[in-house]
Amino acid sequence: MSMPAPTDRPVAVSLFRDAFALERRLFRAERLMPVIVAMLFCAIAYAIANGVAWQDRQNTLLASAQLEERARLDEQLGKLADMQEGRYTPPSAFQNPRSPLWVGLRHAATYAALPPSPLAVSAIGQSDLNPPYVLVSADTRESFALNDEIENPGNLLAGRFDLSFFIVFLLPLVIVSLSYNVLSSEREQGTLAMVASNPVRIAVLMWAKLGYRAGLVLLPLVAFTLLLLLSMGAPVLQADGPLRLLVWLLVVLAYVGFWFAVTAAVTSLGKGSAQNALILVSTWIVLVLVVPTLGSVAVELAYPVPSRAEMINTLREVKNDSAREADANAARYAIEHESADNGGAVSEKDYKTASQRVMMVKLASDRIAATMAVHERQIASQRDTTAWLRFLSPAVLLQDTLNEIAGTSDRRYADFARQVDDFHRSWQGYFNDRVLANRPLDAADYAQFPRFAYQPESAGVLIGRILPTLLGLLLPMLVLVVVASRGVARYPVDAR
Repeated sequence: MSMPAPTDRPVAVSLFRDAFALERRLFRAERLMPVIVAMLFCAIAYAIANGVAWQDRQNTLLASAQLEERARLDEQLGKLADMQEGRYTPPSAFQNPRSPLWVGLRHAATYAALPPSPLAVSAIGQSDLNPPYVLVSADTRESFALNDEIENPGNLLAGRFDLSFFIVFLLPLVIVSLSYNVLSSEREQGTLAMVASNPVRIAVLMWAKLGYRAGLVLLPLVAFTLLLLLSMGAPVLQADGPLRLLVWLLVVLAYVGFWFAVTAAVTSLGKGSAQNALILVSTWIVLVLVVPTLGSVAVELAYPVPSRAEMINTLREVKNDSAREADANAARYAIEHESADNGGAVSEKDYKTASQRVMMVKLASDRIAATMAVHERQIASQRDTTAWLRFLSPAVLLQDTLNEIAGTSDRRYADFARQVDDFHRSWQGYFNDRVLANRPLDAADYAQFPRFAYQPESAGVLIGRILPTLLGLLLPMLVLVVVASRGVARYPVDAR
């Protein structure tokens, strides 16, 4: 766009304001504003309601799991009290509440939970693939590391209609449908020539029209989102919720700005309305559907991950081999680690069985860790490559960022898995040490069982990771604005 001279700048501002006001009157006359606002409200309300329902389901599952764990512990403490009073005699080592082996493996197995973030309802993200908790015991790592959420494959493939889905996939279509003919319709109706005969710059007219449409999209989007999140009980004002909400607002504004810049650039080509619509829809298909799909295929080909079934079978073989090796070494291990007399907590036979089981778990854990490390390295390579490829598609860039803000990204689940691994090792050590020392458990030991507490990353780390997203959206937007400004200066006024 040829910029007005400094003395003409107030005139340009006045023309922009007049064109903006005229556009508002035209929309009111055609009764389009209520329709657009109502459509946005319904879509946002349905999306947030879906997110709230999903989060409520996750919270219900977690609460049920915690109640089940509490009931198991209460049962064991009750048996322990009855044993001390002589009212209960365990019929087997498995039912002995003082046995560190079976208490650590089964009866006291604890749930490690990933707490939802304040904006979890805004993006389901990876939470439909990963459960909100895992059951950690003194068994091998694969007993909990492969417990992904069991869902309908069709639902997983299609995804869920949440707020992020609406913004990433459908909002660009709303922008395209509102803006594809901002200038071409004027030219096709013959009114653009009359406007151009007056001291009105075509560029000012285009930006005024697009500016009004941007306000028509953004104001209801932001207002309805805030209103519905608060009214539906989302804890957006708790903890770091306000900061996450501010970052969410910035990246959404940048995404909307990018698509209006795309519309402006296509408009500046001087094509007809039908051609503009075709180019814009094709651009949407390429950026939102084709590029993400091709990128995903390329990453999977470059860093293939073994199939889940193949890995499970491999882990089973590793575990069986470890069990056989432990059987062969059990007698020698029992001799080398003679049991201490700790009040006759378990018999020598039970101790031998328990120590043998601990040996098997230790052997299997090391080998399973080596096997799963290959799988995890491939996934990490995929994640790192995707982190760069996502800049090819604003849709992927925004979706990943909205997942980060909502706390449902694959990165957060990977961090959760790492913390669970650390906790699992401490849990195993707590019980295995007592098994090998033939030390029975008492009520004080129950009170000191390790407990998992997720350590979230700081807000500064989160924001630092999201800043490249803003640049990845703002830089292309600025380039498109420059292209549109130069192109509209040569915009043909007469219909062709």
